[in-house]
Amino acid sequence: MDLIEQLRILRQIYRHENAYYDSEKALHLHRIPADISADELEALGQAGRMPNQMSSPGHDEIWDAMYALADTWTLSQAADAFIAGLWTAPFLWQSALTAKLLSLVTPRHAFTPYQGSADTCIICGFRKKAVDSTLLWYNRMTGGIPLDGDPTGYVFALREMAQSGLKPTPTSYDLWTFRAVLTVIRHMPPKSRYSKVRDSLHREKLLPASQKANVCSLLEALALAGILDTPDHPGMAARFTTYQERDSRPSVKVEVQAPLAWWDSSMGVNETALGKIFGETDCSSVSLTDRPVPALPLSQTVTGCLQSRKTPRKRLPSAPDAGKGPVRAGDVYAIRIRDGVWVTAYCHRTEEKYAVMEYLDGIFSEMPGKSQIVGEYRPRSSGRWLAKTSGMDRTAGVKRIARDIPAPRAEQAEPDSISFATADSLKNLAWWCFPGLS
Repeated sequence: MDLIEQLRILRQIYRHENAYYDSEKALHLHRIPADISADELEALGQAGRMPNQMSSPGHDEIWDAMYALADTWTLSQAADAFIAGLWTAPFLWQSALTAKLLSLVTPRHAFTPYQGSADTCIICGFRKKAVDSTLLWYNRMTGGIPLDGDPTGYVFALREMAQSGLKPTPTSYDLWTFRAVLTVIRHMPPKSRYSKVRDSLHREKLLPASQKANVCSLLEALALAGILDTPDHPGMAARFTTYQERDSRPSVKVEVQAPLAWWDSSMGVNETALGKIFGETDCSSVSLTDRPVPALPLSQTVTGCLQSRKTPRKRLPSAPDAGKGPVRAGDVYAIRIRDGVWVTAYCHRTEEKYAVMEYLDGIFSEMPGKSQIVGEYRPRSSGRWLAKTSGMDRTAGVKRIARDIPAPRAEQAEPDSISFATADSLKNLAWWCFPGLS
């Protein structure tokens, strides 16, 4: 089984819908979908990529490994691998740089519990938890660097790099890509936050991935390194900051950590840090309109190959009672939670672009029809739950099955508060009302 096929099968397994918590083992695991064959699982096993391969390394064990593995890299080699990982090499190689910088500045320390989170180290962010080594590999190959404060993720990434026996050097196109990323950042309008920079980079299609999350991961790597930092929130090129410092944000609405959480384009690129890390590389701006032809076409990159090797989804059966037209009051939708698990939701009304939905009772092994609709609401443990939902008629695994269904009777009025959710996230939130699904 080749590398791309391994990633394709793991992509099916590691969908959010297959995640669950095994209370007996006290582990977060992933179910194997029924449409993955025994032969495919055997091939994954032979490649050493079986899912749910759990281990629970200790804090000191991880940092001993971090120092030892990172010491096999020079800063220049790690910088080259980072640039190569922008296009030619898999995203995994971007982790070499931030791992090296963390190892250089992080002092040896004892596990010190974070206030309010006793399993997390306030110094480095290490968490006492079991990890799935195959999931970590899949995330590095398809996503980007580990989240800040995840030394375990960095160690597993460094181990993968060591086992490969490679230290990639960037092609001329990789180098142009790095300079193009810096060019976009340098030319952003003043006061542009990271989300605006992310969107601009995404529009330029500088990375082989189509997801904005890959671009955000790149910005977080540049920030952690110190290239997108601030005087009050420096990156690792300047000095070590504790995980507690990096975990601060200007508001609860900011998803990323410091330094990126506090940076904006008016602060620009930290040219001092850039020179310290990439001193042997031309980091000047380039013309974005004069893009060279990549030596490795998009279709031949790991990400491009994986995107082209799609797994066909089963076509949903017809719903003769679904009617036509946009969602309206009285509609009932079937929602596929995962293979062999369906629930239904009732539309109370529409408000602008949103449909106000509420789960109905009943769990089904196949997509239900109109005759199977249960005329009772399915509340949360704290009471009924409604959501203003968008995308009901354009989300995979969500299909209208009936129209003009009378609203079930309820002993209590609708809740005062209504959550917001896309139809896709509505599937992920079903465990609130159907705890047995988690």
